[in-house]
Amino acid sequence: MRLGLFAFGMGIRALIVSGADSAASTNLPSLAVASPIGKPAPAIHVAEWVKGAPLDHFEKGRIYVVDFWATWCGPCRAAIPHLTRLAKKHPGEIEVIGVSISETQETPEDREYIGRVRAFVRKMGDQMDYRVAVDRPDRFMHSTWYKPAGTGGIPTAYIIDREGRVAWVGIGSPEDVERIVEQVRTGTFDIAKETERQRQLEADALTRSAADRAAAASSHIEIDRKYPGYQAAMNRGDLAAAIASLDAAFAGHPELEAAGAYQWKLMALLQRNKTNAVNAYAGELLKRFADNDDIQGFLSACIVATSEEARFDTQLAFESARKAAEAAKPDSRWAQFTQWRL
Repeated sequence: MRLGLFAFGMGIRALIVSGADSAASTNLPSLAVASPIGKPAPAIHVAEWVKGAPLDHFEKGRIYVVDFWATWCGPCRAAIPHLTRLAKKHPGEIEVIGVSISETQETPEDREYIGRVRAFVRKMGDQMDYRVAVDRPDRFMHSTWYKPAGTGGIPTAYIIDREGRVAWVGIGSPEDVERIVEQVRTGTFDIAKETERQRQLEADALTRSAADRAAAASSHIEIDRKYPGYQAAMNRGDLAAAIASLDAAFAGHPELEAAGAYQWKLMALLQRNKTNAVNAYAGELLKRFADNDDIQGFLSACIVATSEEARFDTQLAFESARKAAEAAKPDSRWAQFTQWRL
């Protein structure tokens, strides 16, 4: 059940953002005041184009998919073949651009990460058959593209329409991206309808979870018996239904949560970029399992060691690290980690 000893720094972040490699989030970002949708696409300024000719502007009449990824991100790597197929589907009409962000840097001036991305792309060969760039050391693309998207996770995709405006941005499955690109291409895309579609998927999560749990009733697989419906939802990338199935399992057998499945729920919430839900669940764990160093240590690692840690409740993170340090036994995997974290 347990995920094993966490690595420090980027290792933790990679696990948090990638989660289960087969289950990328499908939520749209909040379409609030700062939403880039409908606005001209930001400028592109990168450290290096590691594959393909440099691109300094978006050509009118062409549709672009700008995919933000990192070499350590599981769902990002899983999306690469899909993006390659999409790039080849309508040559000259649709273009895919990959921009590597959030690679490990020892210092703000460190440029060694560029070589690592270059080596990764070279190794991928024709499997990654589209233009690829690397963000600058000052994280220009991160601050002008990624952060305004409001997704908080990668892969984050921008779809730029024929007029050079942002038609859609979000963390979507490859199928979602392909579907929306096709609608933009044919002039049938409607952001309001897409937002409502996603809202309805959220509302139907309980129904999907109930169906998954009913289907698992006759299963002899251990995970289906203990957490009915969870695996089926994860297999199709339905994190909302997976969380609902975990909640149902916890309600019937509370001991399952503390045994390790709390990690699954927390990771799913993080992967869905539901900051408020993460903070709320973290607060629950902090109160209900105050003396459990494993839960408090894991909690502290997750809500602090991320690229966008300011999204999370600072006091909550501090309290979880403090409680983990207090509860940690000398031989606990968290004894040294939580002192370092504090």
